[in-house]
Amino acid sequence: MKKMKMVAEQTLMVSFMVLCYVSIYGLVILRKDNDYFDWFIPGSIVITSFLCSLITVFFLFEHQDPKDQSKLNFRLRSVIHFILLYLLIMGCGYLYRWYRGTLGFIMTSVIYVIIYLGTCLGTKLIFKHEEKIISDALEKIRDEE
Repeated sequence: MKKMKMVAEQTLMVSFMVLCYVSIYGLVILRKDNDYFDWFIPGSIVITSFLCSLITVFFLFEHQDPKDQSKLNFRLRSVIHFILLYLLIMGCGYLYRWYRGTLGFIMTSVIYVIIYLGTCLGTKLIFKHEEKIISDALEKIRDEE
């Protein structure tokens, strides 16, 4: 159940950030060229976000126990995770025609890095919030005893 919740949280977070990117890209780049998005773009964003979430939950968060993981192991998994997601995003971007030409490829790559860092920050904040809730609940139980 916890993994399903994490997949849903990741999908929503990534979808929101990607939709923000698409909105900015549409206003800045496509509008000046009098171009438009294909009808399937919003659905392709959600599908790709879901695939990214699955990779994240089952690859990165599978071994969350710090005792099982060294810092080097975690960093290595993070780099591999970054590369896997990059390949997935750029592959889906090519398949769904999210970008056109070299400038679109470069811009999508830069935005990917921004979204990746934003999602990492958001995930860290969610984990800290959950830790605080658990800590407060334990403190309350101790106070009652």
